[in-house]
Amino acid sequence: MYQPEIGVSTAAFYPTYLTEDALTAAGELGFPVAEVFLQTREEYTPAFGRTLDERRRAFGVRVHSLHLHNDFFELWSPYPRMLTEARERFLHTLEIANLLGVQGLTWHGIRFGFKNPAFVARFLDGATWAAEQACAVGVTLCLENVSWCYVRTPEQIRTLHEHHVPVGFTFDSFQAGETPMDPVTLIYAMNSRLKTVHLADYAPAGPRHLPLGAGILDWRAILHALDAVGYDGPLIIELAGVENVETLRASRTFIEQQIARYNNGV
Repeated sequence: MYQPEIGVSTAAFYPTYLTEDALTAAGELGFPVAEVFLQTREEYTPAFGRTLDERRRAFGVRVHSLHLHNDFFELWSPYPRMLTEARERFLHTLEIANLLGVQGLTWHGIRFGFKNPAFVARFLDGATWAAEQACAVGVTLCLENVSWCYVRTPEQIRTLHEHHVPVGFTFDSFQAGETPMDPVTLIYAMNSRLKTVHLADYAPAGPRHLPLGAGILDWRAILHALDAVGYDGPLIIELAGVENVETLRASRTFIEQQIARYNNGV
């Protein structure tokens, strides 16, 4: 039986809720686990980490992962001061991760320069440094498949393997739908290094990050692939700009029904 926990990302509440209030809302909705998206520079400080720790303890929510804001972590930058600041912020983020007991950090990585070998080489070096720092404190740096970033294809995942970059992966169903890739092929390419899963639906003509069931994704195929690669982490609902929390409840009910159907062979 495939019975993953269902969680939610604080990003789903952005910008209506502050991040700490989104974590409280997740607990009030009965989600046992969450991913916390750190949105601003202030949210990468020890003081904010303590605020999050108080909130997650008060509402019994386990923080599975932190989502890094890409603009603050250009670890491939050729500009020395920017690179130094990004590395310092990354190390501070690991302190927050340890305080919250998280297992992974979700990171988008490079957005441009995919065809520039020198640019990609800097990215691979930066990802290796960050992943090694994370591994040293028991945290996995997870590159997410994003339609406008580097990890979009199985070939790019294989490149990371070939260069021995010690990262894990975050699979995002919506982002996979937004590319020509079959979501299942990405899951199999990530395989045992898959550590976090984001759920949102996709439709060609629809808004981005749709509620579950509002798009065209093949949920049975996705669940089968996750089960086949042995993914035992939570399924994190990551919709966009949710103003009515009933939308989150409905998405949770939908994926719970899909899991039940999958387990019953329907």
